Amino acid sequence: MIWRGKIAVANKGEDSISFINPHLGREEYRIYLEAGTGPGALVRFNYSPTLLVVNAFDSSLACLDLDSGVVEEILPVGRCPSSIAVCNRMHAVYVTNADSDSISVIQNGDEFNVVSQIPVGSAPQGIDCHPHLPLLAIAHINSQDIWLVETEGYTLVKKMVIEGYPVQVKFSSKGDILYAGCYFHSHKLFNRVLLIDPHEGVICHEIDVGCIPHKILESRDGSCLLVTSCEAGRLEVVDLASRSVVHAADIGETVCDIALDQEGIYAYVTAAKEGCVCVVDWKAGKKIGNIRVGKNPSGIVYLGK
Repeated sequence: MIWRGKIAVANKGEDSISFINPHLGREEYRIYLEAGTGPGALVRFNYSPTLLVVNAFDSSLACLDLDSGVVEEILPVGRCPSSIAVCNRMHAVYVTNADSDSISVIQNGDEFNVVSQIPVGSAPQGIDCHPHLPLLAIAHINSQDIWLVETEGYTLVKKMVIEGYPVQVKFSSKGDILYAGCYFHSHKLFNRVLLIDPHEGVICHEIDVGCIPHKILESRDGSCLLVTSCEAGRLEVVDLASRSVVHAADIGETVCDIALDQEGIYAYVTAAKEGCVCVVDWKAGKKIGNIRVGKNPSGIVYLGK
């Protein structure tokens, strides 16, 4: 399989992975997984030819060999897994399990193994690894808090109670800021990205965004955040200098995940109900095209070189 430089998309509604050629703007091939798996979040493990696929419906993690196009391992995780983070330094993978209030810890030695299930807060959703420190950030919807957990003994370092429902967390590339996407069930106006000092555990700034900030991605130069507002159906661009939304590109009825290409010029956003990936010139705030994929596309990742 020729996969380098492609974009992988998880089609949750048909248990498949699409591979897009960003230069040609089209899907080139599709791999089908076992029926009933429900692939969601995707991540490439380190710089290896292994694509990790979080399967929401059968509560598993699939290890897909990109060279052969074959699933080599299927690991059981907790109930209703949703998000995944990779710590390159520790060769570890972390998966949040919303319905079992835990994170699964997967270690990579000669092969991938689930080594532990760590109890956390209620309904963990977003998760991310600090770029330099042995530290995890975990967002919990039901308990309405964010935990910082060290990855050596998995002890709780800080617990930050959040007004609203934190759904996503992302460390800045420097590690000095933790971005958190929060929403309210009762009112679509109150949706924010929080800028948190992870060392002090305090909120420094709040930025108003669209409804349910499902995914947060920092631009290559660290000047902007790209935020998928799920129920608003938009990709929003936040300028961190002015701490405001400077662009909002309409994507579809709902949006899920986002990836940047190699140069960081174009954003690729999954539109679940439309069954496509939208290509956005995010600096101009304009959608420039759609790429048809499978049913109910969810997770997306650029596979690199």
